[in-house]
Amino acid sequence: MKKIVLIGGGGHSKVIIDIIKSNNDFEIVGITEKNSMLKKINGIPILGDDSILDKLFNQGVEYAFICIGISKGINLRNTLYNKVKKIGFKIPTLIHRQAIISPYAKIGQGSCVMAGAIINSHAQIGENSVINTGSIIEHDCIVGNNTFISPGAILAGNVTVKDNSFIGIGSKIIEGKTIGNNVTIGAGAVVIDDIPDYCTAVGVPAKVIKKE
Repeated sequence: MKKIVLIGGGGHSKVIIDIIKSNNDFEIVGITEKNSMLKKINGIPILGDDSILDKLFNQGVEYAFICIGISKGINLRNTLYNKVKKIGFKIPTLIHRQAIISPYAKIGQGSCVMAGAIINSHAQIGENSVINTGSIIEHDCIVGNNTFISPGAILAGNVTVKDNSFIGIGSKIIEGKTIGNNVTIGAGAVVIDDIPDYCTAVGVPAKVIKKE
């Protein structure tokens, strides 16, 4: 069985472990995590911090997966993703058995799709993105790289969400709208207008409250 190491030992890693074990495609050799107080997560051993990744790769561990959730930040996910690619690890796409994925959808390397999520026809998901529990990505949507779609969020048809953006829990984006790069959409927001790059938008309807 193919060997994989998981990067990050927070709550997000617990869900990734469930996906991997249910699909039975990989043997998880362990987790890298800088919190030295942790010994195991869901029975998977903590091997050390990220400094051991080169050693693991040289020992024949071919695969790695980023298990950093949004609480530690979009930028950290992106940094670690690029780091493991540079080392030479292969990064799989992980899809929960209880997700519904159109055969005409495309999902990029390093992304994960969690239980109850729906990705409909001709939707495109970039690399290293998270389509979280119970979220809906409708037909012809484009979700960029390193983007986090929170539980219960809904993207209507033809929505674009660009790179490094965060769509909050339970938020809704109406058909045809574009969310820019490095955008945060607050929990429960209803987006009825395009949101430009480097903004935070909240409320019903969503209004920009911060520009970086």
